[in-house]
Amino acid sequence: MEIPQKVSWCPRKILQARHLALRFINYEVGSGSLFSFWHDPWVDGASLLSKCHPTIISLADSSTNALAGQYILNGSWNLPPSNHLDLRNLRRIVSAVPIRGRDNISWNSLTGNMVRVSSIWNSMHMLPSPPMWTSAVWHPLAIPKCAFTLWLALKGRLLTKDRMQRFNMQTDLKCELCHNAVENHSHIFGSCPFIDFILSGHSFQFTGCWESYVRGNFLLGRPQGIRKQLGALFIAISIYLVWQERNARIHNRAHPTPESIIRFNAKRMLREKLHSCHQFQKAVLKDNNLVMDLY
Repeated sequence: MEIPQKVSWCPRKILQARHLALRFINYEVGSGSLFSFWHDPWVDGASLLSKCHPTIISLADSSTNALAGQYILNGSWNLPPSNHLDLRNLRRIVSAVPIRGRDNISWNSLTGNMVRVSSIWNSMHMLPSPPMWTSAVWHPLAIPKCAFTLWLALKGRLLTKDRMQRFNMQTDLKCELCHNAVENHSHIFGSCPFIDFILSGHSFQFTGCWESYVRGNFLLGRPQGIRKQLGALFIAISIYLVWQERNARIHNRAHPTPESIIRFNAKRMLREKLHSCHQFQKAVLKDNNLVMDLY
């Protein structure tokens, strides 16, 4: 069908995607097939009319409403025996299509209840590889608001002063926390003495390099399991609190909070999160040293 001029956005996009979807729709022709012989895409994802000239319908003494089952006899294709070049080409195309027991339509080898909207989406779109830092941001111990802030930071989407300038916003580029460098993601969350002091108060050894964080390397020694999640949780809390303090100094003109207080608050948030975490409690039963990471 032609796309109507006044159709709304959603059905318009669905209709425009038909040529993409046909690559994944597989037709299996049954012996008594009810597929449209000329219009349904049962020949390698295309219709017969897309492979032949429309005059083929009259040459085959057929009609536009003909069904594929009308040209099947005893489990084999039964087409007009004419030696006309177009009909010979038609027989060649059709004979290459196997005849099954019954009609079946599948999506990319998935049938029936196996087909989901997600499977259709994944078939039609190239899925990029997840960032290397994904497991350090989204994990069972994560605090949503802290993980969200860390996620934005790692994607370079927080409105730091260097980005404000790119958006033609008037601002002083100096870091609001140390006043010794240009404020950007790499500085404020990586090399700034402010966050370095906060992270140094934890038992874990952080790489302290923003480029390493973006590559997914948060901790020296690369611990695994619960220890990796604890380190990732602490750095997410720290970045969240540092960003809060930076915003308070700029927008609220609040009295600066000392680094020691923010480090204390970061450890307090860590303990509050883990106090009711069953996964952490089970891990402590196996390794009592985990408790030392909270102080």
